[in-house]
Amino acid sequence: MTGPPTDRATRLLIVSGEIGEGHAAVARAVATIVARDRPDCDIRLAEAFARMGHGSGPVFRWLFEFAVQWTPVLQEAWYAAVTHLRPVRWFYREVMGAWVARALAADLEGPHARLAADGAPDVVVSTHQLATAGLAWLRRRGRLEARVVAAICDFAPHAYWTYPGVDEYLVLDDLAAAPTRVMDPGAGVTVRSALVGAPFTPVPDEEARAARERLGLPADALVVVVTAGSLGLGGVAGAVRAALAADPRCHVVALCGRDERARRRLRDLQDRVGSARLRVPGWVDDVPTLLAAADVVVNNSGGATAQEALACGRTLVLYQPLPGHGRDSARLLGRAGLARTCRRPRDLTRLLRGWLADPADLRAAHARAAAWSRRQAGVDLAAVLKLPTVEKMP
Repeated sequence: MTGPPTDRATRLLIVSGEIGEGHAAVARAVATIVARDRPDCDIRLAEAFARMGHGSGPVFRWLFEFAVQWTPVLQEAWYAAVTHLRPVRWFYREVMGAWVARALAADLEGPHARLAADGAPDVVVSTHQLATAGLAWLRRRGRLEARVVAAICDFAPHAYWTYPGVDEYLVLDDLAAAPTRVMDPGAGVTVRSALVGAPFTPVPDEEARAARERLGLPADALVVVVTAGSLGLGGVAGAVRAALAADPRCHVVALCGRDERARRRLRDLQDRVGSARLRVPGWVDDVPTLLAAADVVVNNSGGATAQEALACGRTLVLYQPLPGHGRDSARLLGRAGLARTCRRPRDLTRLLRGWLADPADLRAAHARAAAWSRRQAGVDLAAVLKLPTVEKMP
């Protein structure tokens, strides 16, 4: 149910954090969905790290990239520490929470709050865990009256995402709901799949054929899109080679994000195998069309790209999932029947060969993804956020 009526536009603030594109993409999706359903709402977007200063965003991004790419054992150790050690959780809840809270406070508090057109927001949605820590810190101390909702961008919830002071969590699958309630028993939990924009919807066969024709992709190939997100973490080269080894009927599109070195190396490979089997485009803006044209999407994190692939009804494979959140999301997606995990190149090669030999199995995987996409997509996001309605004049 929505909140009580007011005589002014409802103010919604959405706070993200620019580590990769995923958190910002979910923020934009929430804004798009609410604007469609509640055009009377005053929606503002903010980026937490920009307000923290001292190059916080680039520093956090570098630390994350370095840990995941070069010290995966330490990344796993950190991930386990946040899960099991109370002092580490206290540090993020109180110390990091206070730091982010100070950065956001001037924009959120009082009648002159800068992030809303007319005072403080009514509801705040966070799509980044550190932004959530700061908002919850303010809420616990009575310095933020707005309802706080945290959109968990990964399929698997984690202690790093959950903080007392949050009113509601948005999670992506039924299997994520119970663990989230255990982590923060005082908050509500709503399953809402998927937090992506309107273009990412299940694709009928005729639309898939039209998308291939538009992109110049072969109509009779098994089209495999390989991506490692906007940062290219974990790399794509191994998955590309494993897919090419499966069968001459495999056509691979390799997305390298902002990793120009990987793009150059794969374009050398494209020169050797030919563009009929491998394409390495630059930055891709029209992701919905590319996913519509795909049979299989190979990813390594279970974040926003996984949401988008499943929302389009595409078959998802987690290849060598990233330490920590990537591996947890791979396990949850496997339990839900929404993705297969391949830890070695030969596993991916064998899996693709199996789908070429048994197209019915691939169609069944498409159907499971499309069913997931439709299952909770009808949940009224504005109602979950409890956005007050505007009282209409008689």
